[in-house]
Amino acid sequence: MIDAVVRFARKDIKDIPLLQKDEFSHVADPDLRIVLAETFYGARWLYKLGLALLANGDEQLAHVRAQVIDYGSIVETLLADLIIEGYKKNKLQGSQFNTDMYGKSLNWSVAKSSSIVFKQSFFWRIKVAEESKIIDANLSKKLSNIRIKRNTVHLTQKVESRVTYFSRLAKESNVAMLEAITQTKVWAKKNL
Repeated sequence: MIDAVVRFARKDIKDIPLLQKDEFSHVADPDLRIVLAETFYGARWLYKLGLALLANGDEQLAHVRAQVIDYGSIVETLLADLIIEGYKKNKLQGSQFNTDMYGKSLNWSVAKSSSIVFKQSFFWRIKVAEESKIIDANLSKKLSNIRIKRNTVHLTQKVESRVTYFSRLAKESNVAMLEAITQTKVWAKKNL
């Protein structure tokens, strides 16, 4: 029975090497490419496992929450990589990338670009990506919604924001993540 559940959960999910090649080939950092593919695979595995077990109620909420957190983390990391590479190639637009989330000036250099971007919030990454045309305004709104839900990994945020997890939220987050992958690929092909 366990083998049947495992076979079902694996069916129709790309493996990690294929995800690296298909979804994340435009990610410059090979270590990030691996982590992104692993996280994508894990989120889809959870989805399929939930289907196999006919999860509902509290169990379904746990599956949805984990998926939303993972999809948000994938997008946050993906945007970080594109912003770093965009800076290195002088392709970032606007002024948002010059200041941190508190308005403090950032002291950019190619050598420090990764550490600068990795210290910035998901909110900042979405704003810089939108301003630099890495993603469009419509996707920016969707990602901001995922960011809010993803931040409920901090349980005090979950209580404060009164977020309720429902099955459609996992699908919406997955669709927004896939759209982010598509838009960042297009931008990378034109600019990097």
